[in-house]
Amino acid sequence: MRKKRYLACLLALCLLLTACGGPSGGGQSETEAPPAETEEPSLPNDGQPEEGETPPAKAEIPTEPEMPEESEAPETGEKPQPPQPPREEPLTKEDIQQRLTEAMTALEPEVQLNVSGMEWQFGAENDLKNIYYAILSEHPELKYTYDLEPSLSGDTAVCVFRYMPYKTGAYAGGLPAGSHTVASLHDAEVMAQGMNGGTERLSIAITDPDLAVEDIQRALGQAGYGWIRYDLSRDGTEIVATAPVGKDLSACAEAINESFRLGGEVLARTLTDGMTDREKARALYDDLVGRVAYDFRYYSDPAHMPYESTVALGALRDDLAICGGYAHAFETLLDMAGIENYTVTGISKGEHHMWNYVVLEGQGYYCDPTADRGGMGNHFLLTADELTALGGYTWDRTAVETLSG
Repeated sequence: MRKKRYLACLLALCLLLTACGGPSGGGQSETEAPPAETEEPSLPNDGQPEEGETPPAKAEIPTEPEMPEESEAPETGEKPQPPQPPREEPLTKEDIQQRLTEAMTALEPEVQLNVSGMEWQFGAENDLKNIYYAILSEHPELKYTYDLEPSLSGDTAVCVFRYMPYKTGAYAGGLPAGSHTVASLHDAEVMAQGMNGGTERLSIAITDPDLAVEDIQRALGQAGYGWIRYDLSRDGTEIVATAPVGKDLSACAEAINESFRLGGEVLARTLTDGMTDREKARALYDDLVGRVAYDFRYYSDPAHMPYESTVALGALRDDLAICGGYAHAFETLLDMAGIENYTVTGISKGEHHMWNYVVLEGQGYYCDPTADRGGMGNHFLLTADELTALGGYTWDRTAVETLSG
């Protein structure tokens, strides 16, 4: 009985639900789309997509960029400090010499040096000056650096350089008024020869920055015939004349003129029209070595040997000379004959010696009239190799060839 009543109630409930439109109770039609679900459906297999499905994009979790080790804050929490430049190490004497050499080569106006570790022998300024002179001795090509002005401030030495103006482009705006242009080594020699009348100083402007101070000085040394010494001034803007000790420039000028007068007599009696330069050189050489004797007072009584024996006047006037007199006499005669020539200084058989270099038809030859005195001709117009083969001769070949080039 109780079972029948239960079935009847159940049947009545089903009829009621059907009449109301379904369990939703909202009167929704069966054709209406179900409302969109707002939650993402869960994936089976522990969140992994089934085969053939594209997994949803995985959001990347931003990470902090790694910082360089040196910029990481210390564990103490202190603020990191910016890196400091390395402190320049103190220089040694060798370091200073190298740095000054580099600066002079590059024409730097000044350098500053950390000298905190230096132990000065004669004081900072004197020792720096000595380093400068040592550089010039080792590198004569840097002699255009005519001065170094050092100063010391604490542990820093400041070295200010002075350069000859021809090396620094100082003449780009024009040459100084009254100066004479020196564009070659030949110009330097000619300018100095023009001072043989007694001129003490001549303003010049060297216009070729490639000329070496040493070569310019050698060219000037060819001009005074042993009577007058010509030097480039300290700053390279003048030629300066100096007479030998105990003599003055005017007396030297008179002696040079007298040598040329006597040389004219030699040319008149030895040269003839139509001679080649080689024939002229031979005739003048033979006259000189056959007539002039050696002044042996150079060894036995040097205090009483006259200065004239060292220059052309002794050979041309007194028929008596030592090597300098022979060489300068041949130089004078060749100059008067219009033949290019130069005097050469070097060592022969262990002694300081002077001889000649003659240029004929573009070829340079060596002559040693002192060695051929008495009329011999074994040392006439020899090549450098032939002269060396005789033994006992040493000299700077490059210097001579540079003058003639």
